[in-house]
Amino acid sequence: MGTEIDWEIFPSTNQLYSAVCDDVRRHCMAKGYREGDGINNFTPHHAVAAFGMAKLLAGKFDRYVAVAPEGHIYGYFFEKLGIPVLSVLTDYPPTLCTSEDDLSVIENQRVLLIEDDVISGRTLQLVVDYMGLFKPASLALYLGHNLGIQHLDNVPREIGDRIFMAELMLSPNHWRQLDAEFPEFFKSILELR
Repeated sequence: MGTEIDWEIFPSTNQLYSAVCDDVRRHCMAKGYREGDGINNFTPHHAVAAFGMAKLLAGKFDRYVAVAPEGHIYGYFFEKLGIPVLSVLTDYPPTLCTSEDDLSVIENQRVLLIEDDVISGRTLQLVVDYMGLFKPASLALYLGHNLGIQHLDNVPREIGDRIFMAELMLSPNHWRQLDAEFPEFFKSILELR
């Protein structure tokens, strides 16, 4: 069980933190997604937490699938750790789910869905139904945004209690470790001094 997160660690004025957020934005846009007024803001809720969760969940699943476009905000951190991230996309309002990736590879695999939030649950249910066509062994969910905005009662039953969030999983020891690892990791990735 996690603890209350100090969301002020690495404030957005920090040069490295800002550079990471800019790189996340470039990553999402390179995948063909665009930001707009009030929608598709490609900035992680908390980049240090997202990095920590990617490290914590790395290797615990067979496949990782971002729910595009916002899921790629958090998928970025998995990809920086060398983990391939597949993608599914829903329209809005949610009526259709598609993928340009070959999802036959998820058959009999433990799959982690990467998403920013769950509000009504309609988008997520559409994704879960679509993923079911490819017969994964199990589905779990990583939500990148904070607990306060989530409507966890609306998570599809197929996911059950396999929900992962920074506020529920990162302990004070994790934060101390991330405090040192985040800058070192991203300085080398972004070639900053």
